[in-house]
Amino acid sequence: MRVIVRWQFSGTGASRSRSLRLKRLDDVLDRAARTARYKREGVMLPECAPRDEAFLAQCLESIPSLDMDDFLRQPADLYNWQNPRTAPAELEFAVPHLGRTAVLGQGFAPDPQVAQFPYHTLEELEEYEPESLAGPASKLLRLAEQVLAGRFLLPSLRTAVIPFTGLRHGCLKPEQRDLLWRAFRVPAFEQFRGFAQELLAWECEAHDGLHIREQNAIFEKTGRNKELLLTCLACEEYALLRLGTHMTARLVTAPCGCGETSPRLLGLREMAAAPMAMAAYA
Repeated sequence: MRVIVRWQFSGTGASRSRSLRLKRLDDVLDRAARTARYKREGVMLPECAPRDEAFLAQCLESIPSLDMDDFLRQPADLYNWQNPRTAPAELEFAVPHLGRTAVLGQGFAPDPQVAQFPYHTLEELEEYEPESLAGPASKLLRLAEQVLAGRFLLPSLRTAVIPFTGLRHGCLKPEQRDLLWRAFRVPAFEQFRGFAQELLAWECEAHDGLHIREQNAIFEKTGRNKELLLTCLACEEYALLRLGTHMTARLVTAPCGCGETSPRLLGLREMAAAPMAMAAYA
């Protein structure tokens, strides 16, 4: 039998000012309660997210964490079978004026300044003459190696590279960031993305960690190994509550030098137990 934790609130002011992320957490909890995993195992779930942010941590702590390997072995157990077919998401960039941008991938909404190259060739990229490059970190790193080997030149590139990291793509190591700089000579602006490419955290021009997109994600650290847990508020395909990411980072709430006040992930890195299955899923 599934045990329901009911949250009681008093006053009307809190309900009027309820945040978007708490409303989205309500939706995730509702979807999770209808998935095969939570039905089968009778996992405790709150009936709804609290109306006051101060109770958010207490709400989440009442939900068991989900191991990444368990999810990857049986993703259908957490699939939202009522998942609506929504339009592709806009490709968001924190840095303005990127100019003509080539994305080494697909699945984003059309944009007159963005071309998507899911099966790119070097000739196609050269012909497009992008001012910025974006895509999974692994693809950008392979392209950087070809540039350093003298097999490929991209003189039009003058603004930025945007490596996608996260649940599909792992972390960007310091030596990999250095490789991108040596090859392209433009700054890198990392973006932490979910399984459906939803934007969960992003790097600003201060280059001091990744700003958490609070309406899309809730990050926690828990347990002896301080693993980073993710509750994904922007993924409609799966109900992901407190998913173990096999990553660790410091959660910092101090304002960033750019003026942004959202919490940040600092020192993001993969743990030794990062699952091999993650690469297969990507």
